Amino acid sequence: MTLNDLVALSVLGFILIAASFEFLSGRSANGARTAQDWKVAGLTTVLMIAVQRPLVLLIIGATLSVAVPGSAGALAWLEAEYFWPTLIVFFCLEELIHGAGHYFAHCRRPGLRWLQSVQAVFKLSHRPHHFSGDDDRGQLTVTQTFTNGWLWWLIMPNFWFQLLGLYLGLVEVFLWATVAKGLWSAHTHTNWNYDLYFHNHRWAWVRKTMWALAHVFTFPTQHHHHHARGRNSAKNVCGSLALFDWLIFDTLAIETHRPATYGWKQSEREQKSVLFRYFNTDVGKYLKS
Repeated sequence: MTLNDLVALSVLGFILIAASFEFLSGRSANGARTAQDWKVAGLTTVLMIAVQRPLVLLIIGATLSVAVPGSAGALAWLEAEYFWPTLIVFFCLEELIHGAGHYFAHCRRPGLRWLQSVQAVFKLSHRPHHFSGDDDRGQLTVTQTFTNGWLWWLIMPNFWFQLLGLYLGLVEVFLWATVAKGLWSAHTHTNWNYDLYFHNHRWAWVRKTMWALAHVFTFPTQHHHHHARGRNSAKNVCGSLALFDWLIFDTLAIETHRPATYGWKQSEREQKSVLFRYFNTDVGKYLKS
């Protein structure tokens, strides 16, 4: 087993535990999660771990070994001499790059035609991530963590950044930063809203402390509102550091209640076909003037 596999499987393990809890507690029942949702989550997770992550690492290695001979492990010294600063910088950069790619998938259509075409691929590839159960009955669950269209994990720049760091020798930095990021992102997708206890606490200092923390870190209810059908669906694009939502993307939304409705509306074909959800490449509707 490679380190790349270990990282992916460690996060998957948490997802399986949380998904089992959600299932056994009934939080995935009554239309909150459909059979198609479970199938597409399984398909995307397996292919991400077995195909896409190894493929991206292979492309990086093959390209740099030719373009920059001897580049493999070139930054190992940085990790050895400055582990904690390197870990913090790596984690923050990866989250910023992820936030930028995610923001691009949700922001208004750009004016340049070629950029519209690029954004259309991002939007379509990300669309399955926002499908939740039956219409008006769906809920967010932890299995959404990896769920996206097949191109998403090949076009998101943070994915390449993570694996570039691994190739360049930031082995332990890659391990701890990526596992921490993955686990935090998985926890924000769970059907838990423990943060609401603190947001609505009877003591003012607890509420204010939680409000302040929500400007730095992303908590479940913040990301639940990103998955809602309403004014906040393009908000809270960062999975771990709300600091970037607040200071850079202007997408921070802190609510003190759960969303009323989850998930985007699905076409009939999207409701019925797992393969269509995953492999759909018809970007036409995103290019209409």
